Amino acid sequence: MSLQTLTTDTIGELHHGFARSIIDAALESAYRDTEDRGGDGKPRKVVIEISLEKIDDGTVCIGLEAIAKLPKYQIPDTVAQIQAPTKKGAAPQFAFRSDSPERPVQQTIDDA
Repeated sequence: MSLQTLTTDTIGELHHGFARSIIDAALESAYRDTEDRGGDGKPRKVVIEISLEKIDDGTVCIGLEAIAKLPKYQIPDTVAQIQAPTKKGAAPQFAFRSDSPERPVQQTIDDA
């Protein structure tokens, strides 16, 4: 293959065409996450970073990264009650209710 000029049309050809594969993989990851949890109102982004580093006179090393930036997986906060350690040197404990994450102290039918 003959020499190519680096342009938006030829970026995918970098390193035997592997650049195209990693860009496509990042796009696929953003797409899958949009399908899975896209109703959260947060954008998914694909960032393509091209680096150019001069090696010698007339030569440049071209690097390419493709990163899918997805919203983090996150749960709502759970409120817990701090319980002092019962033994010297023991760590404090945090008591919470999995059936009522917003109120750790309450009487339920199970407790009655």
